[in-house]
Amino acid sequence: MLKPEQVRQNNEEKFNRMVLENHQKIYSMFRRMVPSHDEADDLTQETFIKVYKNLSKFRNESSAYTWIYRIAVNTGLNYLRRQKIRQTVGLEKINVPAENNHSHSGEFQNVYLENAIKKLPSKQQMVIILRSYQGLTFREIGKIMDSTENAAKVNYAHALKNLKRIFDDMGVSYETV
Repeated sequence: MLKPEQVRQNNEEKFNRMVLENHQKIYSMFRRMVPSHDEADDLTQETFIKVYKNLSKFRNESSAYTWIYRIAVNTGLNYLRRQKIRQTVGLEKINVPAENNHSHSGEFQNVYLENAIKKLPSKQQMVIILRSYQGLTFREIGKIMDSTENAAKVNYAHALKNLKRIFDDMGVSYETV
């Protein structure tokens, strides 16, 4: 992986390679946060513009990957705050009540999940996305969110507890996969 200090020399080719190495992961994270491809694409582009503009501020206190994710997470959290959007897709197995169980149960289950996740605080939503979709460790999540590993674990546990409570309120059973 290219390091920001290697790219600082205004080498467009190196920056493009850094974008290519990280684009799909960042886009994938945003795609789970927002309802459309265009919004995810815009947030990904905004992230890499910020990365480029802030190359000189990279302090080598973390890996380039962690630094880029931190910029992406902050971009995403700011977007969610501005837009008040709380939408992702499939995380856990949801058992929909029989009277609501349609032939497209996977899609129907995602509706329940989307509605539940909309009600989570943005930090809890972000921890779930980074842990469950991106497969990051709690240590990496802590660094990305500018907190500790334990804070990431606590946010994740609170998010799962809140999702269970929300599902109970909706009359939907919830099983952690």
